[in-house]
Amino acid sequence: MIYSGQDFRWMKIKNGRLHLAVVNLNIQKNGTGNKIIENYSEGTFCNNSIDVGVNGFEDWKIALKAGLKFAASFTQDFWTITINEVSGKPFMDTNPTIVGYTGILAFIEQTNVVISNEIIQDIEEFVYSSWYNGNEKKIPDFNELIFK
Repeated sequence: MIYSGQDFRWMKIKNGRLHLAVVNLNIQKNGTGNKIIENYSEGTFCNNSIDVGVNGFEDWKIALKAGLKFAASFTQDFWTITINEVSGKPFMDTNPTIVGYTGILAFIEQTNVVISNEIIQDIEEFVYSSWYNGNEKKIPDFNELIFK
């Protein structure tokens, strides 16, 4: 079964700050192991948002893959996940942690993999902390809920 590339948007306001990211994924079960394929096109700038391209925004890409690996760890199944697009508003509303979290939510929505509400709430609080103490430039570890 293939879960085809729909845009998944996560957007919330917390403490007066917008948290926003959009990801587009194709997800397919496979029998051999988890695989993440990056299929970025050339990046574009539109409406104060950036569509991440082949080059640049490496921290967003690494965080998205970290989020997807985290989400896939909650299932016995294996997945091929193709990342088609990532977009957001850098320096204002989007950072690596927000992108990674959006990937987690997109994965569980498209695959019906269950992650407890308690874990999701803990991660979301972690995401809200990502704008402070220089964490907006760091890569999230969703297992340990720390920034690296």
